[in-house]
Amino acid sequence: FYWLNIKLQQFNNIPIIMGGDFNEVLHLQLDCSIKAKPHISGTNRAIHALISDFNLVDVWHVVNPTTRDYTFFSHRHNSYSQIDLFLISRSLLGDTFAVDIEIRTILDHAPISFTHSGILGLERSRKWHLNVSLLQLPEVQTLVKKAISDFYKCIPKGESDTGLLWDTLKVVLRGKLISYATNRKKEWLQKTIELEQEIKDKELALKLNFSDSFHNLQYLKYEFNKLMSQKVEFALFWVHQSYFEAGEKASKLLAYHLRKLSTSNNICLIKNESNRQMVTNRDIKLTFKQSYSKLYTSELKIGTYLADIKLPCLNPGDRDALEAPTDTSKIKKAIEMIKSGKSP
Repeated sequence: FYWLNIKLQQFNNIPIIMGGDFNEVLHLQLDCSIKAKPHISGTNRAIHALISDFNLVDVWHVVNPTTRDYTFFSHRHNSYSQIDLFLISRSLLGDTFAVDIEIRTILDHAPISFTHSGILGLERSRKWHLNVSLLQLPEVQTLVKKAISDFYKCIPKGESDTGLLWDTLKVVLRGKLISYATNRKKEWLQKTIELEQEIKDKELALKLNFSDSFHNLQYLKYEFNKLMSQKVEFALFWVHQSYFEAGEKASKLLAYHLRKLSTSNNICLIKNESNRQMVTNRDIKLTFKQSYSKLYTSELKIGTYLADIKLPCLNPGDRDALEAPTDTSKIKKAIEMIKSGKSP
């Protein structure tokens, strides 16, 4: 298990599907037909440590939480046990359809089947992040300045809610930056394809006739390498942001911890109104939709709901102090107290 742990560390941020005969039950009371001894073996602790380190789950017990079934029969102890497991990354649970223990025929182990879809098309976060490297480009700076100028020209005269204006401006700038980044990416892809074709033609011509200029081919490869370097720099930028936001120095331990945190918020199982467990992403989303649709269309009044709840209230003195005009001297004093290099 020690070497297995080291081997799995090589596949960082890649979903894991691991199946086989572990020669040990995962749950002492649930996975044996006879009452197990209270002693926990080293193998059992090693399996649980592996599950914890890589944020894995035993997919059989997740999909079949109330079913008792076994994969192995011991003639010596005259008992059944489940020692064949599928351990998978928690992020894959949403696309798991079924886990079944088949009929034990020739071998002393029963095969366990695991049905999953979408391994190549895993659902990823659609949350948009600003590519701050774009702001270093002069054309993007001009684009942002012009967008802000045009935005304020369209604002109707009179008093307006500054918070609403700020949120609206962010939406406008986001649309401009997304449009620019999309067009820039298309141009980059088009240029990459054209360079690849030119390099291919030049190499073919050079193979047929060595008198052709070798310098032109080297120049095309240089241009292609420059485009690839930009892609690598951008990828490294996002890796740096993902791994270093929790500290200035990142180690493998921190990287594994962050990976576990990023997947620990995934909802892999939920019960619907019929008390039936939903495990696929589609069923989980549908359950949430039905629940909130019913909640917001109910006749329950929020005032009635809060009537019997004693909520804490501010005393008049504290309320007046909070609603008083802001003292700029206090703000200036607070800014001066901030350590250099820190975000306000």
